[in-house]
Amino acid sequence: MMSATVVGSDLAARSRVRLTTLAVPAALYLVALAVQAAVVLIVPFTLNEGSAYYVAVARNIAAGRGPVIDALWSYATPPLTLPRNAFELWQPLASYLAAAPMRVLGPNLSSAQVAFALFGALIAPLTWWIAADAAKRLALPADRQRVVAIGAGLLAAFAAPFVLAVAVPDSTLPFAVLGTAACVAMPAAARGNPRAVVVLGLLLGFAYLTRMEAVYLGAVFVVLAWGAGARGPQLLARVGSVALIGALVALPWWLRNVAVFGTPMPGQIVQNMFLTRNDQIFAFLDQPTPGAFLAQGPLNIAHNIGSAALFNLFGVLLVPGTVVAAVGLATMIAGRGQRSAVSGSPLAALLVYGAMAFAATAILFPVATLWGTFAHAAGPLFVGLTVLAVLGADAFVARVRQWRHWSRANLWLAPAALVALALPLTLVEVASAGQQASARKAQVNAAAAYVRSNPALDTSAPLITDQPIWLSDALGVPALALPDEGAQSVLQLARTFGASAVVVSQRDGTAVTGFSTSCFTNVAPPQGGAGATAEVTVLSIAEDCR
Repeated sequence: MMSATVVGSDLAARSRVRLTTLAVPAALYLVALAVQAAVVLIVPFTLNEGSAYYVAVARNIAAGRGPVIDALWSYATPPLTLPRNAFELWQPLASYLAAAPMRVLGPNLSSAQVAFALFGALIAPLTWWIAADAAKRLALPADRQRVVAIGAGLLAAFAAPFVLAVAVPDSTLPFAVLGTAACVAMPAAARGNPRAVVVLGLLLGFAYLTRMEAVYLGAVFVVLAWGAGARGPQLLARVGSVALIGALVALPWWLRNVAVFGTPMPGQIVQNMFLTRNDQIFAFLDQPTPGAFLAQGPLNIAHNIGSAALFNLFGVLLVPGTVVAAVGLATMIAGRGQRSAVSGSPLAALLVYGAMAFAATAILFPVATLWGTFAHAAGPLFVGLTVLAVLGADAFVARVRQWRHWSRANLWLAPAALVALALPLTLVEVASAGQQASARKAQVNAAAAYVRSNPALDTSAPLITDQPIWLSDALGVPALALPDEGAQSVLQLARTFGASAVVVSQRDGTAVTGFSTSCFTNVAPPQGGAGATAEVTVLSIAEDCR
């Protein structure tokens, strides 16, 4: 009888521990979801055309058209058609994620943001798990382990890089979640755990369908498997199994690409390595080439790489990440003596991935990364820096407590201070994003009204514009990216696609000076008509020139 009572009490105690263990990550998820959901109310418009691309494709998926788009932003991958099969360079999973709630909530930006908030809030419990693992490996006292883990999860919930990624629905947040989850599964998979191998393969496959930087995560797994003692056939079996499972996930997309583009892998990724200026992304005739890239000379190439590295450090990590990135990087430098304690851990995987992505984007894509290559792939590194920031602040408070002989532990002081510093900065960045989005929405709507108010323009024909995705959505007509190549290239583009007008946003500073007056005529809207005050230039293209 006594034995049964003891067993019952033991089971009840285990149930309470299990419920408590589940309650913490669930609570962190709900906190992160509440914070990210606020973005839906604050940011009413896509902040850049990359985000608009993902949302536009999501609308078409939800409408049953499949992954297509009515705008051409790049001319590097044939066949060049309108409508355009989407994702000749980027990956599709973010648009499918955004499309999921659109049938219920409507085909709009808010639906995409809701989907991203629901998925992106997973970053908080994932960060909690990684921080708990790292604190345990560092042999912190049990009470400090709990505080560090919960503090890291809360900091991730409030950190600007993750919150702002909901406002700009693109590949950034889904890749951060999937890449971080892959790093959680890596240590067990590296030791040969069969279930972890399958999970890791699935996660890497879906991460690849979000961003191609998933290949760096695969390289990190090879490093961890080697560190776990796998050699020869054993290493090949583990890595091969993960690669095979990931390839099976990606196979349907590769087959689709072969069907529509003639190749499973986009050729533009190679072209982006040879950019000498970012506007070449929109090149129609003057495509980037290895010869033109090498013609810059070694000094310019080295300068671009140095500029890219500085941008990745300051423009991607320190400025957007503010206190989280700064304290995390400082902890990484100051705590290098503790590397052996976290070797082979999820935290180590995140940081090794971050170093690979940082170096690869700066060296291989020094021009393209200035427009976001590393920024969109830095999510897993931000998670690692978040964990490091809380560990470093906790260690600092513990040292001060020892120096000052505090009578109280003040365990929550470190994470509370970090959250208190991060939250106002996040609020400022989100508010600024909301203002920018509202201004951009007004500007795009005004430009669309300007075009509609010109009865002389054929609005059924494609438009050539520096805002092809925004204007295509606003006007419901096909649009072509304006190449920065002069009038003759624009005329060749017009002949190829039957375009009848060029629409240029003066606010974006795209120059159309020097265009032949015999082929281009400046068209003004009717006096006092809709869009009369829009900051755009509309040029009609003469019929005999196209």
